[in-house]
Order: sequence, then structure tokens, then C-alpha cells
Amino acid sequence: MKIVHINCTFNIGSTGKIVAALYDYSLQKGDEAFAIYGIGDINSNENIFKCVPWAVRKLQSLRSRITGYPYGGCIWGTWSAIHILKSIKPDIVHIHCINGYILNIYKLLDYLKKSKIPTVITNHAEFMYTGGCTHAIDCKKWETGCYKCDKISKEHPISYFFDRTEKEWQLLQKAYDGFEKLSICCVSDWVRNRAIRSPFFSKYPVLTVLNGLDTDVFHYIDSSGLKAKLGLQGKRIIVHATPNFYNVIKGGYHVLEIARRFPELEFVIIGSEAKGKIPNNCHFVGPILDQNLLAMYYSMAELCLLTSVRETFSMVCAESLCCGTAVVGFKAGGPETIAIPQYSTFVEQGNDDLLENALKEMLEKHYDKQELSDIAVKKYSKNTMCDNYYKVYYDVFN
Repeated sequence: MKIVHINCTFNIGSTGKIVAALYDYSLQKGDEAFAIYGIGDINSNENIFKCVPWAVRKLQSLRSRITGYPYGGCIWGTWSAIHILKSIKPDIVHIHCINGYILNIYKLLDYLKKSKIPTVITNHAEFMYTGGCTHAIDCKKWETGCYKCDKISKEHPISYFFDRTEKEWQLLQKAYDGFEKLSICCVSDWVRNRAIRSPFFSKYPVLTVLNGLDTDVFHYIDSSGLKAKLGLQGKRIIVHATPNFYNVIKGGYHVLEIARRFPELEFVIIGSEAKGKIPNNCHFVGPILDQNLLAMYYSMAELCLLTSVRETFSMVCAESLCCGTAVVGFKAGGPETIAIPQYSTFVEQGNDDLLENALKEMLEKHYDKQELSDIAVKKYSKNTMCDNYYKVYYDVFN
């Protein structure tokens, strides 16, 4: 089979790494693999195509903020992607996250539909069944038709002047209608339970395929050396990882509040730099690009703290569990449905008192980090993910 993946990135970020894993897996099986992406440096591999220059993508971002159409326009990237698809003549096209102003979602779907190319769509977020928003949170307008959105000037994708959500919802509905071979995948049961309520997908199979990660990297590691290097010997450590700590949807202020309530614990915060006054027991270590080092940080901690308002999956949750570290957090959608129950606790969203109690209870439990790691590695292996996607490919192709 010839399989083409389309995503914002390749081998960068969570979805980019998923695409790279699927790409490599196809080659191992003797199939032909290709990837089309729009963000990042040009890849030297002749089967991996960057479809739009950086400057053009930035102009499209500005255009979308003015016109209110974040997934329209994109003439350059759309023409380029369709031209590549025509030259490859794929057996399967797998669409991942394409919300980075790289191409016109509606025109891409329409081309795949009219060309009768078997297509798989993975809902890593919610914009493929809403009027544009990445996370609908508590809004249910997308179930019948978006309109009068109160987030267009506050959250990505931002529109300065116009509310186009009603039109965007209608464009998506039209683009989906009439596909002969289309399968919808969701990264958690929580996302699937929402996606099946969308009228867009009523005629198509909607499945759950959990994200996978590189378990050769993310597994329990003796990190006593790192603990000593950080001067935290003998300390009980809580880890929190996010590149957007101060973004409201990531809930970083809850981490600071919990840190104030547990002065005897040390909170290591990965992915962001500190701003303003923070508790003395909070240690911001910034972004960690070395995945092996990141696995050591997870392994070093006794617990991982999740405070997001909404997550469709949570790679942080899966990475932490693979490294033998239990998870405590707010109910955010995906995490509580993909986590391992005996090693995780999730409480009412935004309730710091319940989060405090859950943290205390989990710290009192005694569990074997290696045993947890072994269970998680089997569940979240990228090979397991790839096997499951291949079952979907065969189904939609046949």
C-alpha cells in the first residue's frame, strides 16, 4: 500500500512523532510511506514533503484573523498538497492535525472525496467536527450547528472581526457528505463519545485508537543521579509538564496553589520558564528537548500533576505512567479515560481542595514503579498504536 500522512509537523511535537512512528512502521512492513507537513525545516527525505513556506503560512495566519476563516484560503499549501497527492496516487490518506494554517481543510476533503481515495481522519483535537474551535469545552452548539461563538477573539483560532463559525460548520458538513471510504479515529474514548454525536460522522465508523509513544525511551529509569544533580536528594518530588504553563486552559495556577499547600514537597515544572513570584518549592526547568532526559525527570518523581481544563488524550499522562510515576489531576476529558485506574486519580475540574486530598491519598499509597512501568509500556507502545491503525487501513481500503 501507498500511505500518505498529512499533519502540521513531522517528527516534532506529539502528533509529529506519531506520524513519524507510523511512517517508519509502514516501511518496516514493506509498504510505501509518505508525509506532507507545513511547519518545521525542510526534510531531506524525498518522500517527506513540506507543502508551504514559513512566510506564506504566517501570512495565512494573519489572513484568517482578518477574514475569520482559519481553515479556508491557504492557496499555496492546498495546491501543493493536492499536487503531491496526484503524483503519488495513494491507496490511503491519513489526516492528523492540519490546523496550523498549512492548507484548506474543506478543499482537501473535497478532493479526497471526489477522487474516491480511502481516507482516515484522527481527531487529536475537536476542530474537525466543530465550527473551528480546538476544544469546545462545555459548548454543545457543534452537535447541531455552530453560531455566535464567544471564543473567537479569545482562543485559537482567533478572529479579529467576524464570527464565521456557522459558515465553517456548514463547510465541514458539506465536505464530509458523500465520502465512499472514510474512517474516523479518536485518540480516547472520551473524544469518540463526543465525535459520534456529530452529524458529520453519522454515516461513518468512529473508532478509538490510543496514541502511542516510544517506550524504548519512556520507561522507568533509575534517576538518582539527576536527583542529586538538582540537589533534591531525600525530597519527595511532584512533576508537572506543559509548554504553556501560564495558558488558562493548562491550569498552571492550580499547580502553584497546590505547591503552597505542600511546602514539604518539591514541584518540578517542565516546559515553561517562571514568571513573577512563585513558591520556593517550585522549580521551573524550562523546555527539555532530550526525550531520554525527560523520561528521567518523570521517573524521578513520585507523582505527576495534571491541571488542564481539557485534554483529548494527554501524552504527559501516558509518558508519566510509562516511567513508573502515578498521576493525579482534574477530570479533563481524555486523561481519565486513557489512564490506568489503579495508578491514577482524577477529581472535579478546578477544585483545589479535592486535588489536595487526592494528592495526599496517592502519596500514602505504596506501589512498585517498575511494575507500573511494565503495565503502561504495553498499553501505550507505539507499535500497539501502529498495529491498531493498520487494522483501520485494511478496513477502509477493502
